[in-house]
Amino acid sequence: MAEADKRLAPVPSASTLDDKEDEIIKPVFDEFADSEHEEDGWYAWLVVLAGCIQAMITLGASRAHGVYQEYYVIDEFAHAPTAAVSWIGSVQNTMLNLCGVFVGILSQIYDTRIMCAAGAFCMGVSFILASFSTQIWQLVLTQGMLYGSAASFPYILGVTVPLQWIRKRRGLALAVVYMGSGVGGMWISMVTRACIDSVGRAWSNRILGLVMMALGVGLAPLIKARRPARRPSKILDFSVVREWRFVFIAAASFFSMGPNTIPYILMPTYVADVLGQSGKLGSTLVTIINVSGIFGRFAAGVLSDRFGPVNMLIIWTLLAAYSQLGIWLPFRSVAASIASAALFGVTGSSIVGMILNALSHQYGVSRITYISGLIYMTYSLSSLGVVQTTTLMLDTVGHGTDYTWPIVYTGLLLVVATVILIVFRIKLSRKLLAFW
Repeated sequence: MAEADKRLAPVPSASTLDDKEDEIIKPVFDEFADSEHEEDGWYAWLVVLAGCIQAMITLGASRAHGVYQEYYVIDEFAHAPTAAVSWIGSVQNTMLNLCGVFVGILSQIYDTRIMCAAGAFCMGVSFILASFSTQIWQLVLTQGMLYGSAASFPYILGVTVPLQWIRKRRGLALAVVYMGSGVGGMWISMVTRACIDSVGRAWSNRILGLVMMALGVGLAPLIKARRPARRPSKILDFSVVREWRFVFIAAASFFSMGPNTIPYILMPTYVADVLGQSGKLGSTLVTIINVSGIFGRFAAGVLSDRFGPVNMLIIWTLLAAYSQLGIWLPFRSVAASIASAALFGVTGSSIVGMILNALSHQYGVSRITYISGLIYMTYSLSSLGVVQTTTLMLDTVGHGTDYTWPIVYTGLLLVVATVILIVFRIKLSRKLLAFW
């Protein structure tokens, strides 16, 4: 009977968890904390801004990969299957998230500022090496595997360390951080297209590599963990994986974040293959996704602080599914493609940050980098499988030009994620207007 009561006990709120965390680590924290800087203060928001720039040059660059994808498929590797070319982007995105768990482990031991700087330096080097690559397998290793692994450090630390500094407006703070990926995806896609057209693909890699290296290393000193690094009793602690809240969030992440990159990759080639438009329209659609994502992330952050991250995550995921199944699928036109890109940008591109916000409300922030790393690991596996399955559908069932089943597949995955989130929300509370 006592065990049953314990299982049915209400889940503590994020503020309660944080209070407990502060109570437990207070003796150690008081000894090492920087007395000049308080949580929610001006320095805290400076850390948020630094995280925004790190997201801009990591996740933003990944979101702009559709421009390279289009160039590789149509020009540089025109005779290669789309599925083969897509390995570059899918490996890049997979490593960007798969390495998150290792970043989380190392962040408990080493200085996050040094880790961030090292990752940003290697990230720039990977793009410079990609400029000398002339084969698909070489680009998979440089622009894909090496870049994704290195970018994981400034990306994961850039989006999780700010949470240690913000308590009252975490949703807004995460919105600001992830707005960086939208801004980055916007200007990086435009710069990439301009550089490819003017100086060629190789020099576009070199220019972007140097820019990313300068910004990432330059701002790394601000990615400072508020709680001091200290070796945990267990380096690999998977006890959280058996907890039901984690299982639901991980499952929702698997089905919602996997298709998150598909519009970025397929829309540029879709407008050329199906609508007969120029490559500039494809770059424009990627820009639209990223620009609308800026507003979507801000709205998601503000509304999550008001109504709860899980509640808003359900609405945003459902609207992302509608952008695929209700707009892009039935209407084959430039206007419909623009509308679908805009709605997906507002909703789909915000899902990653909203899941991280939900994690912080469920588990607090003392080990948020490690726990989020486990979530990003599930995302990476899903992303690799979804991207390859989608491009394989396009090459086989769609014969390279029919995008029907790839779009249906993407939309249905988001529908499944919505159902999982609804069940999760009901288990948290049956009260419709409760904050979760």
